[in-house]
Amino acid sequence: MFATIERKASGEGYFILQEGLSPFFISARLFLSKNLPLSQPIAGEMADSLRDEQLLLNCREQALQYLTRREHTSLELKQKLLKKNYKQTHIDQSLGTLLQQDLLSEYRYAQSFILSRQRKNPEGKILLRQRLLSKGVNREDAECALEEAFTEELLVEAVSKAYAVALRKYEPELAKEKLIARGFTRSELRFAFERMDDEKNDIL
Repeated sequence: MFATIERKASGEGYFILQEGLSPFFISARLFLSKNLPLSQPIAGEMADSLRDEQLLLNCREQALQYLTRREHTSLELKQKLLKKNYKQTHIDQSLGTLLQQDLLSEYRYAQSFILSRQRKNPEGKILLRQRLLSKGVNREDAECALEEAFTEELLVEAVSKAYAVALRKYEPELAKEKLIARGFTRSELRFAFERMDDEKNDIL
């Protein structure tokens, strides 16, 4: 079965026309890259190949649109692209390319996620790690981002902020205990409160 390629009326791209099938749009970039004949018969196999390549390009472009809004994990993108009815093979190829080009980065996602969580009501490493892994961040990138976010200074800052939030609802000792539920370990809390006491004494 043969097909023909015709220019779109607007001049922006082309249509593959094939008997028994709906017209299928292909971009000018794809058309020009293949040096295709216009209004001349092409083999059905070539038409099928062009459709597949265009769908792959569409999948990648859709993924890029999501990434321009915010960082994503591979898992998040897969779920969104599957909902758009893209084929698994196209999704895997697209995400693989984006990872190679560093346009998709779970490490950057983890950094952004941690920063967002810590701004309002800080959490400890334990809870943040669980959240990152549940989002699909690979363990290596999650650990790297957590180490970066929990230097001694940043740990003290996080505990101080979380404690201030807890004090709005609870008495001091209970407020400290509530920080355990927010993912801070007792050793982290002991270190942070000692540092906070030292800084308070230095001011006095």
